[in-house]
Amino acid sequence: MLKLLKNRYNAHLLCLSSLIYLFAGLVVFNKNPYFSILLFIVTIFSILYHNNFRNFSLKVLDWVFGTVLAIYLYYLFRIRFDKYIFSFLFVLLIFRLADHVLFKTRRYGIFSYSHSLWHLLTGIVIVLMFVLVKI
Repeated sequence: MLKLLKNRYNAHLLCLSSLIYLFAGLVVFNKNPYFSILLFIVTIFSILYHNNFRNFSLKVLDWVFGTVLAIYLYYLFRIRFDKYIFSFLFVLLIFRLADHVLFKTRRYGIFSYSHSLWHLLTGIVIVLMFVLVKI
């Protein structure tokens, strides 16, 4: 187990976990094709960036489309924004910050797993928001 957590960046795991956004895009396509296309773009740039993590341009594009995704989600669900959704999104934000500060800057081996978990959690949240909330 310790061998897995050494300071190695696991691009394959990160690229594989990025496919959750493709899945989410397919699930929400009938409800919102524009959002679905945005999810497909996020999938592409997430995979490209995590496969070439030293490429600053891909990093910027990954962050830009991730931010656009977050803003668009807020726009879509702002009317149904209650304390439970806010609490859950706050926990996701704290998780992301901790992931970046604690693991990415110090332990790439753990970051590969924690950031893959981030991909999976956010993809699942997107699907659940579209399935459970009527928009």
